[in-house]
Amino acid sequence: MNISDQKYQEIVDYISGELTEEEKNDFEIWLNTSEQNKKAYQQILRKVLYTRWSLKSTQVNTELEFNKFEKRIGARLRYLSFAAVAASIILLVSIAIPYLLNDQAGENENIAQLVQIEPGKRGAELILSTGESVELREKTKTIKEKDGSLIEIDSLKGIEYSAEEATTPREIYNTLRVSYGQEYDILLADGTRVWLNSGSELKYPVQFVGDKRQVYLKGEAYFDVTPDKEKAFIVDSYGQQVKVYGTEFCVNAYNQNEIKTVLVEGSVGIKANAKSIEAKLQPGELGFANLRTGQTEVTKVNVRPYIAWKDGDFVFENQSLEDIMTRLERWYNVKIFFMNEECKAYRFTGDMKRYSDVKDLLYFMQETSNAKFEIKDNAIVVMVK
Repeated sequence: MNISDQKYQEIVDYISGELTEEEKNDFEIWLNTSEQNKKAYQQILRKVLYTRWSLKSTQVNTELEFNKFEKRIGARLRYLSFAAVAASIILLVSIAIPYLLNDQAGENENIAQLVQIEPGKRGAELILSTGESVELREKTKTIKEKDGSLIEIDSLKGIEYSAEEATTPREIYNTLRVSYGQEYDILLADGTRVWLNSGSELKYPVQFVGDKRQVYLKGEAYFDVTPDKEKAFIVDSYGQQVKVYGTEFCVNAYNQNEIKTVLVEGSVGIKANAKSIEAKLQPGELGFANLRTGQTEVTKVNVRPYIAWKDGDFVFENQSLEDIMTRLERWYNVKIFFMNEECKAYRFTGDMKRYSDVKDLLYFMQETSNAKFEIKDNAIVVMVK
């Protein structure tokens, strides 16, 4: 398909959000004038989006993969370099979805889908000290614990604990359980805010008593800890302890033998077990604790891929398809089946809203790799094309 250099640049500017409101309106009129114009836009759009969902691997020639990608979508367009495309990208993937998924020209391989898979949503189960279970679905609700503490439940604010009427000088515990396909956050009695990811559980005192503030985590949580120099905050995950005095960090304890802690700000100390030497983290560092050996490895990382889930994003940085699908399994509450072992090693880098249709994400991975996806009976099947 032949288009002028000027129109080519106009399409790129539109994708990048660089057109004025008047130019944008004129472009959209041109876009909707003919199917041929829409096809030209879709083809260039895919080239731009490829840089957001490009296959990353030391064993893969990325330029060669890009050329294969162009052939798959049948693009007969002028060459636009990776650098030029990347420099133009300031868009969200959601801009592209209506055009990509409405393409009936047969230029892309469709994702077979027999059922609709919904993204996760706000929800959890609160287990009180009495053993009573409360489903957190009500818009607002107030519960009084047996020590007199008030528990305020709000659909927007999450759970908040108040010590105003507490009378018992000993600790009693609540447990917040967040299932697959859910997320929730809580404000502890000391003012610490905790966000829980899908498939996670937090056990904590209704009121903190004594010289420390200790909670117990399974799964993944982001902590914004209220400073208290006299009373350290401790996160215990299967015996591994993160000791804090006021900071923001994320703990991933889905695998109880290999726990990851990423520090956003402040300072924390990590002990893989009771006999281990404490390892100190600085902001921007990842502590990888091996509970079997008692060793903690500390490395410098880009923290965003580790904490983006809290802000409603999926961020992958050279991550294996196996790890990506594990994350999707928790968030979309689906089963994942790999028909070919080799697919697990495919690696991707990308950024997408967590609340999008899972089909959107699978589309980009399918278009930029040799993997193929089918959605059937609340399961995602992964196979080689």
